Formats: sequence, structure tokens, C-alpha cells
Amino acid sequence: MQERITADRWKILQGSLAEAGEALKLLPDQEGVVRLRIEGETAKMAGVQWSSDKWLLVDMLADMDSVVSIQFVFYRKGEVIAPEESNHMLSYRLIPLRRMKAAARLEELASRRYYLDMLLGGVLEGHASGRPAAVEEMDAMELIVSSPYGDRFSSLALYDVYLTDALPDMTVEGGPMVDEFGQWRQKDWDTKIHSEEELITYLKEEYKAALESPGYPEGWSRWGGWLGKRFEPTGFFRTHHDGRRWWLVDPDGYAFFSNGMCYGSRMGVYGFTDRRESLFSWLPGLDDPAYKDAWTTADRIPEFAKRNGPGAGSDRRMFNFARANMIRAFGSDGWWEAWLTINAARLKSWGFNTIGVGVNNYEDENAAEYLEKAQIPFVYTLKKFPRTNVRIFRDFPDVYSKAFAEQAQDFARSQLGGLVGNPYLIGYFVNNEPEWKVPYINLAERVFAHPERLDSKTALIGWLKEEYGNIEAVNARWGRSFKSFEDMYLPIERLDAGTEEAGEDFAKLHALLVEKYITVLKAALSSVDPEHLNLGMRYAGAGPREMAGGEHQDVFSFNHYSPSAAEALEAAGAYMDVPVIIGEWHIGGEKSMLAHGIWFSHTQEERAKACEFYMQGAMANRNCVGIHYFEMNDQPLLGRFDGENMAHGAIDVCNRPYKELIEHFKSTAAKMYELCDGQAPPTETTGEAIRRK
Repeated sequence: MQERITADRWKILQGSLAEAGEALKLLPDQEGVVRLRIEGETAKMAGVQWSSDKWLLVDMLADMDSVVSIQFVFYRKGEVIAPEESNHMLSYRLIPLRRMKAAARLEELASRRYYLDMLLGGVLEGHASGRPAAVEEMDAMELIVSSPYGDRFSSLALYDVYLTDALPDMTVEGGPMVDEFGQWRQKDWDTKIHSEEELITYLKEEYKAALESPGYPEGWSRWGGWLGKRFEPTGFFRTHHDGRRWWLVDPDGYAFFSNGMCYGSRMGVYGFTDRRESLFSWLPGLDDPAYKDAWTTADRIPEFAKRNGPGAGSDRRMFNFARANMIRAFGSDGWWEAWLTINAARLKSWGFNTIGVGVNNYEDENAAEYLEKAQIPFVYTLKKFPRTNVRIFRDFPDVYSKAFAEQAQDFARSQLGGLVGNPYLIGYFVNNEPEWKVPYINLAERVFAHPERLDSKTALIGWLKEEYGNIEAVNARWGRSFKSFEDMYLPIERLDAGTEEAGEDFAKLHALLVEKYITVLKAALSSVDPEHLNLGMRYAGAGPREMAGGEHQDVFSFNHYSPSAAEALEAAGAYMDVPVIIGEWHIGGEKSMLAHGIWFSHTQEERAKACEFYMQGAMANRNCVGIHYFEMNDQPLLGRFDGENMAHGAIDVCNRPYKELIEHFKSTAAKMYELCDGQAPPTETTGEAIRRK
């Protein structure tokens, strides 16, 4: 059943009405935004009955030159959202320039996860924000459309907006956007490939050059360490403080800074093709033996399975244009060896001594063989993180439960078994950007709001008993009236918000949960593999709350997208003197893609200077032992497994490096260890870096 929201129900808050015919055509305001609002009674906005089991569907076409941002923001009568918190919001990125349908599953307002379902058709990615809520509590909603990357947003056409019990056909309508090489068909730029002959000639020349490549910069060890400083060798990577700063130490004892390239071993990125086939100028047949290595299904992408469940996506086809381009040049039997030769030579000559996150992200990448032949140190991201049946918030498990401890042991045995004894492995990231890390969510508050009698709730109540002795003392601090500690098993929201003292206690309780999360896993992983470094959780950002338990990891890791890493590294080092790795960072480019990067520059030269500034500032920091650029390849024009489609790679879809960027990578690598050792100052030239809107 469909329940339509008619055009007369919308209030235009930003933008203007151009015409009302088959579609409601709207023009953006000077800020490049169209913002509409509907209101009504609770759970009955715009005269329509809303419920969590329905979809909100928008049939639309956005005429703009970048990916489309659409946000559904919900409001609860009388609620005041703190400035540091997010509204109740479901946000998506969409394909522009083509008529398509955006669909929001309303039950996602419960915020049980951050990454939302990858839908068919024109929806690229989706995220849930805000505290857990239900649409039945809401009495107003705003629909906001903008262009986060582009300069041109001409108009928005709304053909239909309605609630529905089931999704309709989500196929995107319109002609090709992607050419036969995976490039944006409608745009041109100076390094764009225009013919198969041009592509093949270029790749053959790159292969010849790779055979003559000199390897690492002069003065580097066989592992990429620094011959100018040596410590006690152990045969494996380890950490060391020399009295001035933290270092990694390579297996031969040489000082080592991990200059990494995320997905450095990967040849191209898979992107979805289903329900958008008309957007491609060319796709080979699924049964074409020449291109069998360029096809896969989404269930074979571990990160897709992690977010959507085992077996999900088995019917969703994905194609890798970068692989297809290598197959064109070297054939179906020779493309991989050619890629190995070209890629390994490039990484070493560019000054990258670590293959960052992603060596195990595609099942068909021959990762073990690549690592053995390339002989480049690497880091490993563990998969299938323990998830108790009942979780505290999003993916945070009941960490005090017996089930979590048992799962941690199984996790350690299954994930580390094949890595034990490998000297090229620097260490492993235990997780990757866990979804529970929300700045305004206190995990302990979520424990006490949980309807079940969690083992973690029992542990936290035990801490309160030991700390304060009786319930009266807790009541006095929190401004509550519990009759006994047993009353605390009943679910209560926002226990942390009553008094300043309650906030202090909940900060400690939150830290206890995070520390338990880390130490249970640390014990299990160390029992299986005591030789390699535990590189931490690879958080999406860092602060004191994330650093709880950091002393139990060999290295603290977080991702940091910004024009500079210096301030974040200084803050982390001031809070806890531990070695730190930045697991992801980048400055993207422009011109050739629908999205440019979280931070980007208008020219490749400015991008290169901005990257150099970031790298050298991090290398000069005394706690920083590594930075890993995200990533080797540009992402597909129409999105990878989760819809990301940014032009932030060191190489494009045709395997062409961004020349200006590489030159600055190489010049920084040439003095990397002097920067680390304080013998050379970091550059003060910043380059242009712009935050996406």
C-alpha cells in the first residue's frame, strides 16, 4: 500500500518553486540547498500515518555535477537536541543526472547501526545519526537535498513522495555515464584515456619501467627501515622508545616508520552494476572467459558481509573496470603478474614501505602470493569481530559476558592462525571503525537503558557497590530515588544526564566497558600470536574516551581526515604516551569523478602540496610511528560496496598515477627518516585542502 505526501503539504524552507507539473521542480537557494518540511500530529505527518515498518520513498532527479546528498531529518515535539549531538536523521548519497528512487527504511531511526543497507539502483550509501528513536514519536520531518562536492546544482525534480510497505522496482532510468574504461563519459580531463590502443601502450610502458625500478630509496633496509639508526633485532616488528620518540623497529633492528598505502596490493575496486545497467557504455557478458576475474558478487566482499550479514548480496553483481583494463593489456592469464610487478615497484620507489588496511578484503586477490612475492611489510585487519547475540549499542558486545570471552578465543584462533611466524607482518588491527563510537553516546548509559539483564549491567552495578557502598550514596550523586541496586536492572534512559556527578561516574563506567572490550580481546589474541603487534581498533577519530585501555595495545590507532595530523597527534600523546598509527588519511583530487574526497584540492599540484604538509607534520611527531594513505585506487564512478565513489587514489581506474602527487610522495620519502629523527624540519607550505560540504 502507498500513502502519498501531496505537493501542497510541503513548506519550502530553502530554495524556490520553479514549476508544478508532472514533477515538483525546485531551484536551490544561494547556499545550494533545497529544504522542505512537513508537519502534523505525532506519527501522522502531512496527514499520513507513519510507522517503523514502512519505507519512505522519493522518486526524483537531481541536476547537479556531483553525488547527491539527501537527508531525512525527523523532529519530536518539545525535544531539544544538544548542540554537540545529531538530529534524528537518515542520510543518503545518490546518483545525479538520472531519474531514480531514494528509499529510507524508517525502522533505521532506532540507530542500531551507522551504515545502512546498500539498496538497488541509484542509492550509493546511507547512514543513521542521532540517539535511538522511533518514527511513531515524530511530528515533523525535513527533506534536505544538496551537492556536497560540486559547484553546480541546477534543479531538483520531485515526481512522487510516499510511504510504502514494499520497495518498487529501483532501476535507474537514463543513458550511459560510465565509458568502456570505467571513466566518467560526459567529462574530459588531461589524463583521460580515449582509446584501447592508448591504454595498452601506456600499461606496457609502465610494465617495462617496473622491471628496471631501483626499489626503496637509498639508505633504507630491505624492510623499508632506516639504516641510520639501529636497535636490538628480534626477527619481528616491535615498538621502541629511544629516549626522544617512539619508533617501530624492523626485524633486523632498524628504526622503521610505517609509511603505508591502504589497499596497496589491490588492482582496482569492484562497483555495483545491477539495476543500473543502462548507465554503462560497456559491460562484458557474465560468461565471457576473458573477463571472469573482473566480475564478483557482493557476498564475497568481507566488509559488505560484515555490515549486511553473511550471505547478503549473493545475487548482486559487481564489476572491476581497473582489472578489465589490465586484462585488455596483458590478457586474462597475464594481468595479475603484470600488476604485481608494476605495483610492487611503484610502492617501493614512491617510498611506501607498508601495505595498509585491505590486504584481505577481496577473496579473489591472491593476497598471500602477492605478499610473498612483493616482499613489502604489511598490516592486517581482522575480520568477523565477536558479536554477542545481545549487544549494548550498535556493534558493541556485552563485553562482560562469558559468550564474549569465548567468541574472542574463537576469533583469535580463526583470524591469526595463518599469520603466525610471518616476519613481514607488522601487526594487526583488531577492528575497523567500530560503529558504536559516537561522541555523544555513553555506552554505560546504553547499558542501563537496555531492557535485558546484561552481564555488563551486573558488572557496572558491582562497580557502583564497591565504589559507594550503598544505593543511598548513588542516589545522592545522581539525583535519583532507587530503592535498591536491584532497581537499576529496570531500563532507564539518560541516567547520565541527571547531575554533574552522574556524568562523572558515567564517564568512568564508559571507560570500564571500553577497557574490558580491549583487554578480553588482547588476552585472546596474544595467546595465539605473541610475536606480532596489536595495532588497536583503528577508530574513526580519537579522544580521551577512545583511548581508554590504550595502554593494553602495542599501538593506538585512529583514522584522521584533516589538512594536518599534528594537533590530533599532540592531543593523543599528551593524554597517553604511546606509539600511534594513523590508519587512514587523504586529500582527494577533482575533475574526473562525482566525489573528490573528504578533503580535496582543486588541482593535483595543490593536492600534492597538501599531502606533503600532512605527511611531514605527522612524521615529525614523537608519538607517531606510521601514517597510511587511503587509498591506492580511485573508487568506482558509481560507488564501491558501500557506495563510496571518491577520486582520492594514487592511481586512477586506468592505472595511471597522479604525477604531481607521486613526485611529492617521493620527495617526502627521501627525507622521511630525517624528519622523524628531528634532523629536518617539516614543510610549512600547506597546499589547498577543502572540506566537503
